[in-house]
Amino acid sequence: MAQPIEFYVEFSSPFAQIAAHLIEPVAAKHGRAVRWRPIWLAFVFKARYGAGFAQAPVKVDYILRDAQRFAALYGVPFKKPEVFPIDARIARRLFYRIERSDPAKAVAFVKAVLQAYWGEGREMRSVEQLAPIARALGISETDMLTAESDEAAKAAERRSCEDAIAAGCFGAPFFVVDGEPFWGADRIDHIDRWLAGRQAA
Repeated sequence: MAQPIEFYVEFSSPFAQIAAHLIEPVAAKHGRAVRWRPIWLAFVFKARYGAGFAQAPVKVDYILRDAQRFAALYGVPFKKPEVFPIDARIARRLFYRIERSDPAKAVAFVKAVLQAYWGEGREMRSVEQLAPIARALGISETDMLTAESDEAAKAAERRSCEDAIAAGCFGAPFFVVDGEPFWGADRIDHIDRWLAGRQAA
């Protein structure tokens, strides 16, 4: 059975919103599932560079402009949030808490948070900000309130970050397909072609 595409997604990456709209159709085209794995890029940067990694302001401005242009080309909703970047700790851990019992709902949660943050420009850091999304998906109040301190969720989050580092991740979104790494939403087309080449071989 074909391995799923590993999708390391950072809520604070503008390109995650684009990748979230593009990766599943490509995966389905090649009979692959997608394994969604939210990570904290600051953790990856610290492990990779030995300290926090700060982008130059001019590069941050460019990234946001480029993402908006990229999103428009593919018809993906995009609106620059007022607060950027963010540490979406609660959203990450809520994902891993939900995933234990309902993986499909966990993926729907990631997509909804990305849409709210990058598609509508809404803050997505606190329980209160995440609550409307969680309620709409039938996520319990208990899950929302306890996700941040959930030890199993924290362990799963850390494991995904460590797996991303081991796979060579240095930015997000980051994909691994049969051991082959791809960085960026603009490489999803390359994933499509690469998989097509493997099928033809």
